[in-house]
Amino acid sequence: MKFNSVKILADENISPRILSFLRAKGIDAADVKEKGWQGSNDRYILDMAYADERFVLTHDSDFGTLAINEGAPCYGIIHIRLKNLKAENVCGVLEKLLKIDIEIAKGSIVVVEDARVRVRSVI
Repeated sequence: MKFNSVKILADENISPRILSFLRAKGIDAADVKEKGWQGSNDRYILDMAYADERFVLTHDSDFGTLAINEGAPCYGIIHIRLKNLKAENVCGVLEKLLKIDIEIAKGSIVVVEDARVRVRSVI
């Protein structure tokens, strides 16, 4: 599937401004906070995302650890690992990803860094 067609579940560390940006771009983006799941453990969030076929959007590497090291079911993870995590910077980087529209598969972990984007399959 293309990056611009994935469904997102934003972790509680994702700014509401980033969610607004994604929604304005036509991305189906749900929010942990809006669902009342803030404070839930990462395994629960990963399970809820899997059940709803959503990629978890996060700044937290723990989701990848759960999927890779512990074999937790994972529909997908987009891990934003930028030096500048201000919403406007993250939105700018996501805008670029939406324009190049990379191909990602179910079970992928997409790591977005300042100088590169890595895609790894955990299935």
